Amino acid sequence: MSLRYVYFKKIILRSKIQLFYILSFKFYFFMLPTGHFAAGYLTSTFTLSSLINLYPAVNDPKFLALGLFASVAPDLDEFYAFYVAKGFWFKKKDKAIIHRNYLSHAPLLHLFVGLASFVVGLVANSSDLQLYAILYIVGTWTHFFFDSFFYGVKWLWPFSNNLYAFRKPGEDMAKIEASGFFSYWIGFLKLYVRDLVFYLEALVIVVAVSAYLY
Repeated sequence: MSLRYVYFKKIILRSKIQLFYILSFKFYFFMLPTGHFAAGYLTSTFTLSSLINLYPAVNDPKFLALGLFASVAPDLDEFYAFYVAKGFWFKKKDKAIIHRNYLSHAPLLHLFVGLASFVVGLVANSSDLQLYAILYIVGTWTHFFFDSFFYGVKWLWPFSNNLYAFRKPGEDMAKIEASGFFSYWIGFLKLYVRDLVFYLEALVIVVAVSAYLY
């Protein structure tokens, strides 16, 4: 067995472990990406269908794609949060980092970006940019709405740092101590199925799949 092959296998194993930790970190602060994506699909398609008289180009799939991306984009901050909390390449860190405290989870900031883009679209007479701006706001705010079912979001930042949620603002899901892959997921599912968010997400996914198929 060559040294190059052994090195390659180590890289693959290390990548799998890193992916597991990223997923574990993600599921520690739900809602899951599947739920955000499904919710983004529903709100984006509804928005596009409502604007067809004003923007005939709404059927172009690029606008739906932007809405879908915007519905999960705020959670891209988790890669940085994971780096700070756990570190990459087996650095020994174990900090408690809440990614929803970052500016990427500030709804008013995203609203400002969307509105500014819409104004630029009006000035430039670009209907595409106007639609992008609308779908960006719809997608990101759909994300924040569902994030507000658990832990909460800083809806009034920069005017307030308070977290606002429909229930349990600022409370995390109980930490799962299991280190093994299967034991972690069993522990996660036992906790997750007891929470309202699990059933809300399942319902949203079912509705989104039904809307897509029919």
